Amino acid sequence: MTEIAARLTRPIRRLSRTATLALVVALLVTAAGAGLFARAYTLRESVLPGVSVAGVDVGGLERVDAQARLGQELGPRLAQPVRVSVGDKAFAVRPDRVWALDLAATEQRAFQTGRESLTSRLGALVGPFAPERSVQPVLDLRPGERHDVRQTLRELTARPVNAGLRVEGTRVVVRPGEPGTDVEVDPLLASVRTAALAGSETVAALTRSVAPAITTEEAQAVAAEARAILAGPIAIRFKGQNVGALRPRQVAGAMSFTRAGGTYQVALDPKSVERALLPMMEARLREPVDATFRVVGRRARVVPGRPGTTLDAGKAARAVLAAGRGPGRRVAVVALTALAADFSTKEAKALGIREQISTFTTDMGESSANRIWNVHLIGDYMDGEIIRPGETFSYNERVGPRTVDRGFREGQMIFGGVLIPSIGGGVCQTATTIFNAAFEAGLPVKTRYNHSFYISHYPVGRDATVSWGGPDLVFRNDLRNAILVKTSYTDHTFTVSFYGTKQGRKVVASTRAQTNFTEPRLQYAVDPSAPANSVRTAAGGGPGFDVNVHRTVYQKGKVLREDDFFTRYVPQNPTAIYGPGRTPPGDFFYLPTT
Repeated sequence: MTEIAARLTRPIRRLSRTATLALVVALLVTAAGAGLFARAYTLRESVLPGVSVAGVDVGGLERVDAQARLGQELGPRLAQPVRVSVGDKAFAVRPDRVWALDLAATEQRAFQTGRESLTSRLGALVGPFAPERSVQPVLDLRPGERHDVRQTLRELTARPVNAGLRVEGTRVVVRPGEPGTDVEVDPLLASVRTAALAGSETVAALTRSVAPAITTEEAQAVAAEARAILAGPIAIRFKGQNVGALRPRQVAGAMSFTRAGGTYQVALDPKSVERALLPMMEARLREPVDATFRVVGRRARVVPGRPGTTLDAGKAARAVLAAGRGPGRRVAVVALTALAADFSTKEAKALGIREQISTFTTDMGESSANRIWNVHLIGDYMDGEIIRPGETFSYNERVGPRTVDRGFREGQMIFGGVLIPSIGGGVCQTATTIFNAAFEAGLPVKTRYNHSFYISHYPVGRDATVSWGGPDLVFRNDLRNAILVKTSYTDHTFTVSFYGTKQGRKVVASTRAQTNFTEPRLQYAVDPSAPANSVRTAAGGGPGFDVNVHRTVYQKGKVLREDDFFTRYVPQNPTAIYGPGRTPPGDFFYLPTT
């Protein structure tokens, strides 16, 4: 009985040991899990253990503390200049000027390290067994500073020099190419960044040799081709006949070398070739003739222009180049091409110049031979002028300076109410006439000045004075078509006529009564060029007065514009003119020296 009881109790004892072991294991696992849970909870807002940023240990630090430590440690490193040596030269780089340290992003990167998965997170929580993890800081490159570093490297390295070619006389000379050096900026900046984060103060830039884009060998090959072209004269043929030859020196004068891919190519300047060939071809060329206008009575018609012929310079240059390169006979065949007129028949017809739209004639009055000469000369300058639609006519711009070199003679001009000698005297005759032609055509007048006193052979209130560098006459062509200015003259009259296309315009003008009369009175002037202590008197004339001319311009029966041309004439005062050494008894002005 006792033996049976003992056998029955053995399994019960064994079961109790197993259960106890299992219970112990379960308790240990539970305790470990609770510990890990507690540690994970504790580090939920902290960087995991074992994490460092560029050697700065931030493991176990709360996020705000980790960010502060990174700023304290990395900021000074990046502010420390790194010396970059480039061969025997050097320059300094402040890393914090090239990169901006993003502390928030760096701390975020550190915080996320080890949290990629449950396994990695648990591994980071096992105390002293946590793996070491190194994180790179977030540095934002500043493009402007990168550009500055690149520019500095350019200054400290040698640029490669392409081989060159030039022609001296008839010799082709090669200038050898030279290799340069270069530093790749991005690998260098990576080295500077690594050095800065490691606390190193120097970096050696890796230079590389850079071959020139065009080597000496490539230039020598082109030089051989150029020398073959200059080896002898090149015959010129036109329409099956030899007309001459270009000597090597003439070809060399037109030769140049242009970049073509990775080498040079021989080129001949068409203009230079043309100059060399023109003496051979001159008898075969024809000048173009511009279209013109012929006026018969009140009608104007186009006289057709004619194209000319000229040497086809581009084709000739290519032919000479091909003949020099060979193979075969050194003969260049040249041809002529049409040379368009500057003003074609088609362009002339498009201007719409068909009939007279206004005309005006002024009397010369009492004029000297020089004054008449000047009026005729200006008439020739103005004759044939074309004022295009919308274009502004400036008398001074169109006629130009009145100088002896341009053929003008001494006449007279009004200065302070006194007639004095002046080169180009008589211009106001032409200005007054063209002003009235524009007035009668209904054109808008932008600028017009009257003479200081009234001149009887001009229409009252409708005169115009001009001076080079001074008063001007300006009007605008507001018609749909161009205006042709035609002039004609005798020794007694001057006429300006406008030709274009009539557009239903009618001009009605009225001259109001003269008012505000002022009588002449003696005035004084000093003439520095007069004899010393002399006095002479220039005779006066009529009174001064105000007058207004009103113009109404109709177009197809409707008022297009109304204008008032107000004029104030001063009296033509007698003038006592004193020479040097005597002082006039009253207010005076100086006459310009003649």
